[in-house]
Amino acid sequence: MCERICGSKWSSIRLLVTIVAISATLVPFRAAAAQTDSLVIETVPPIEGITFRLDGEPFSTNEEGVASVDPAVPGRFGLETRDQVRLGDSRRIEFVVWSDGVAESSRVVDIEGSTHLQVGFRVDYLIAESFRTSEGDVFKPRSVGPFVIVDDAGESTTLPGSSRGVAGPTAQSWERFPAGTRWLPGVRIVAENGNLKAEEASYRVRWVSVEGERIAALPIPFIPSEGGEWAIEVDTSGSSLPRALILVPLLVTGLILGLVAVRRIRRRSQPSVAARKFTRVVRRQRVPREPAGREFVRIKLRTGRIIEGWRLPTSGADPWEAVNLAVTSVWGPDGSKVTAQPADSFLFRSQIIQIDVNEGKTTSSSTEVLDGPTGTGLSIRRR
Repeated sequence: MCERICGSKWSSIRLLVTIVAISATLVPFRAAAAQTDSLVIETVPPIEGITFRLDGEPFSTNEEGVASVDPAVPGRFGLETRDQVRLGDSRRIEFVVWSDGVAESSRVVDIEGSTHLQVGFRVDYLIAESFRTSEGDVFKPRSVGPFVIVDDAGESTTLPGSSRGVAGPTAQSWERFPAGTRWLPGVRIVAENGNLKAEEASYRVRWVSVEGERIAALPIPFIPSEGGEWAIEVDTSGSSLPRALILVPLLVTGLILGLVAVRRIRRRSQPSVAARKFTRVVRRQRVPREPAGREFVRIKLRTGRIIEGWRLPTSGADPWEAVNLAVTSVWGPDGSKVTAQPADSFLFRSQIIQIDVNEGKTTSSSTEVLDGPTGTGLSIRRR
């Protein structure tokens, strides 16, 4: 009797021990099953629409510059993104580094549980440039040679003179830009304590070569931005450069007063913008003519600004290097009307996308057809 009871007790104890052992073994598996394996990538600075691939499967960043993906199982995966991406007409980015120190855009990543990475991109802006004397006169582009710029981190760079642009079928889309503009880094990436940070860059010009003469530039800081224009001022106070190098005075007091007077007169007699009819500029061959009378034009710039005004003669300058205007109205890139600036009265051809001539607004009935030099893509028909 005792043997049966004792045997039953030991059987129950062995069963209980077995159950406890099995339960203890299953706990880690349940915990592992509940844990989610994920990869979260944050771009620095935040950029929407950047695409990554995890073992070939694409996923992209949202408006906050964050992208995430959940692999089916943990493990090692191939991760990649593009080295260079152009964002619109005036901004591009270039891969710099991952937050864990990997300096290649294509890499391997270990995903165990929740994995977080940052990726840094340098941001370049397409900016327009011009070279002026300390009195405000503008140099002809062909007279400007190499010049040296220094960023706020103290690094100097020599640039090859007035921008001639990069275009043509051999140039990649990422690197193209029109004459009179230049790609300039505006945001750089720095690493601090295992994290990436974006810093705004600024520049000063140290000196400019004009017709072979090295001339100091005024130390005015410039911060690149979308649609930015860099007016580089050269200190010509002690220089004996010939006036032939100057395109035309921009900030002469008498000219500004004259433009103000013309605007006041024309505003009283001109119809609204909606009532004006414009004809698109067409391409023709050069036909030498005597200068015609003034004409009312609408000019669209590469920055998105639209300027209306009366085109004036450009005394002593190549008519295909600049347009001189008595400005009447200016609109910003968003279409809102803005206050005219002195620089709006004098525009380089490299700044201009399109010129429209207002029919019936010219002060002369003669016909003149001009064509600019190769690469300008501009011509004017006067009727």
